[in-house]
Amino acid sequence: METILCSPLATPNQSESVKDKDNCDLDSCIALAWLELVALNADALTGDDWLALCDDIDTGEIYRDWFLWQDMEVSGEWEAFDHLSDRRFAFPEKASLKALIDRIEDARNSAIAQLEFC
Repeated sequence: METILCSPLATPNQSESVKDKDNCDLDSCIALAWLELVALNADALTGDDWLALCDDIDTGEIYRDWFLWQDMEVSGEWEAFDHLSDRRFAFPEKASLKALIDRIEDARNSAIAQLEFC
């Protein structure tokens, strides 16, 4: 499986005189900077950021850096918010929700492990 790292920022065009090794170094630097930017953004969340997601913060729990809670007032479903994709997931059972989180996190970890730097 090949992983492609996409940055929303345009990278400058390389001149013909730049050596292949320099291109590889630049590509590695850009990839590492992009990963660091994502990691820094993910670590910027504090406990207060989760308060708006749940009526009663005491009923929630943290699982693999995801916040899980049960919506007892409306649907009764277990819900989780993924701050990296800015998506909410809901399942009737907590075990199903945790299984989905495991699949997502395992896929992310696998993709990161397969990144190749020159």
